[in-house]
Amino acid sequence: MFSKFFLAGATVVCFVTASLSNSTSSSSIWVTEVPTYVRPYAIAHYLAGGCVIGAQVYRFPVTGPSSGYAFSLISTNAPGSGSGSLGVLPHIHEVHYENFFNFRGRFQLWTDKYDDENTRVLGPGDYCAVPHNTTHTFQILDPNTEMVGVIQPGGFEDLFYALSSANYSSSTLSPYDPSANNSASSPSASVISSLQSFDVYAQLDYSPRRDAINGTAPANTTWHDGPNALATDAYTPYFVAKDYGPKYLNSASQSFYQVIQPLVTPTQSAGNFSMGTITIAKGSIKSTNSYPGHAAFEVLEGQLMVSMQGEVLSLLQGDVVFIPGNTTYGYWSQVAYTKFLHVGSGAKGLDTTLIAASEEWDSPVWPTS
Repeated sequence: MFSKFFLAGATVVCFVTASLSNSTSSSSIWVTEVPTYVRPYAIAHYLAGGCVIGAQVYRFPVTGPSSGYAFSLISTNAPGSGSGSLGVLPHIHEVHYENFFNFRGRFQLWTDKYDDENTRVLGPGDYCAVPHNTTHTFQILDPNTEMVGVIQPGGFEDLFYALSSANYSSSTLSPYDPSANNSASSPSASVISSLQSFDVYAQLDYSPRRDAINGTAPANTTWHDGPNALATDAYTPYFVAKDYGPKYLNSASQSFYQVIQPLVTPTQSAGNFSMGTITIAKGSIKSTNSYPGHAAFEVLEGQLMVSMQGEVLSLLQGDVVFIPGNTTYGYWSQVAYTKFLHVGSGAKGLDTTLIAASEEWDSPVWPTS
C-alpha cells in the first residue's frame, strides 16, 4: 500500500507495509494512509508514511491537508548521533510555531532568543516551545529516540518531503533503519540556506553552547528538580520537564478523575492552539464532547477508548486519532492509567474546557479515593 505526495513538480512516494486485524480493517475510521482532506480518522503507530533524511525517519500522522492546515503532527525516529552532529543546522521560522515533545529516548535541544540562550537534554515526557523567530537546533542522543513535533499552522511537512533522500518502508514496522549512517542526519549549510520558501531561515553564525551541566544550561536552571512555568506571552521559548509543569485535577464534569497538564495554552499561542497531556483513571461512563476546533490525541501510556461516528476505537501507545471540529465524541479508559497528548486548534478545546472546571493540583496522579 502506498501514498503519493506532490511537491514542486516532483513526486515523493512514502510506502507503508502493515497487516491489520479484521476489526481494524473493517473500520471506517481506522486508516492506513493519512487522508488528504478533513475527516475523522485514526492511524496506528508507525503506519503513517515515512520519509528519510540522513538517519532520521519522519512520519506525519496529521498533515496540513488532513487538518485543514490547522496543525501538523510529526514523528521523528532516529538513532543517537555518536559523532555529536546536529540533527539540523540552526535556523528560525517566521510563520510556524514549533513544539518538541519527547516520546522515547533522549535528545538535546538549544533555543536562543532575546540574547537568552538555553539548552536542555529532554527525556520522555519533556517538552520545549519554539515560538516564531527563535533560533533552535537539536541533537539525537539515545540509540532509539522518538520526537513528536506539533507545528502550527499545518503543512510544514512539505519541507521534509523536499529534503527527503528516500522513502521509508518496513515489513516489520521497524521505527527506523538501524543500519543507517547516523552521522549524516543534517542537511548541509548550502541546502538549509535555500529553504526560505519553506519558512526556514538559516542561522549559520549560531554556535550551540556546550557548557551544559547534567544536560542543562545556563547554570542553576530548574530542570527535573523543581517546577517549570509556561511563558507569559506568545513569543518566549520555554522548557517544561515531565510532571513539573502546571497541573489541574478535574472530577466535577466527569465520572472519573483526570489530571490535565497544559504545555501550551491560548496565552502562549496567541489563541491559535493548545497542547498538553491528559491522564485519566479507569471510568465506566463515556464523556461526550464537541468543540469548534480540530483536535488530535496521541496515546502515551495505557489504552484510550474513543467513541465517534458509531464506532468505538481502542488506541494503544503511539496511536493517533484526529477529531474534526464540531464532531461529537467520547473518550475513556478501560485500564487503570491512561495518558495521552492532546492538541487542539483555536482557543477553546477539550483541555481548556477541562481546566476551567478543575482545581489546581500538585501531583501528576489523582487522589486515592
